Amino acid sequence: MRIDKRDVRGDGLVGVLCSPEGGPGPGVLVLGGAEGGLHERDAEAFAAAGFTALALAYFGAPGLPAGLVEIPLEYFGRGLDLLAAAASPAGLAVVGGSRGGEAALLVGSTDERVRAVVCVAGGALLTQGIDYRLPTFLDIIAQPTASWTLGGKTLPYVPNVVPDELRRMVAEGEPIPLILAFPPVPEDRGVLEEVSIKVERIRGPVLLISGELDPSPAVAYSQAGADRLAARGHRYPFAHHILPGVGHPIAGAPGPPFTTTLGPGPGVTFDMGATPEANTAGRERAWALTLDFLRAHLT
Repeated sequence: MRIDKRDVRGDGLVGVLCSPEGGPGPGVLVLGGAEGGLHERDAEAFAAAGFTALALAYFGAPGLPAGLVEIPLEYFGRGLDLLAAAASPAGLAVVGGSRGGEAALLVGSTDERVRAVVCVAGGALLTQGIDYRLPTFLDIIAQPTASWTLGGKTLPYVPNVVPDELRRMVAEGEPIPLILAFPPVPEDRGVLEEVSIKVERIRGPVLLISGELDPSPAVAYSQAGADRLAARGHRYPFAHHILPGVGHPIAGAPGPPFTTTLGPGPGVTFDMGATPEANTAGRERAWALTLDFLRAHLT
């Protein structure tokens, strides 16, 4: 399918809007993760599948903050304004990967226009910001800063941890499994309530996808969201698919096969888990689940 594509540079927004050539489809807001920037290829793939998709950068692009630090949720609301004007009336969804999955759940829980949310390799806990202006990875991890604001107020978050094992691995140049920088899901109910995204407020179905061997907290933090939806009797369908034998890089449209399980970080290398073959297949499976979910609930 051919698509129409245009750059979005207005009202402070930085994005790319992609639509099926034959007319508007249901709207999908596409959010990337801790790498920042635009996920234009994913928006193109959604448009080829019949959706009107807005790939929206929220940091790490010209005119936007350098890092994931105190990003106003109102920014995503302006993106939804633009998407709603361009899409069909079938409904709006938000799809995000990794930290973008956290953002997708958060936007869905705070904007009543959202009718479906997909979180891939992300989680339903508010996590610490990422200030790329700092000189080293350990500085970034150790710097307490919020990721999000709403109404001018910073939102609470799960603070990172910097264990000795993480410091040793950085010093010795070993690949870093990011789960070392994140604490477990809080056992204290008060603390958990404070840092949990209120996913039960999403006015539509929710799909969580994670990889069994993801060396980030995605499985546990996503399950926290599924548990919260179940405990609060969410009246729309929801599911958490844990893909067996799969690691972290499963968000987005399928592309060339992975050839490594390592990924670049700020002065370090990240361990993405599993094997290249498993992650290639896992990304294809996650994409298929996402399209099936959106077609079932928005078309």
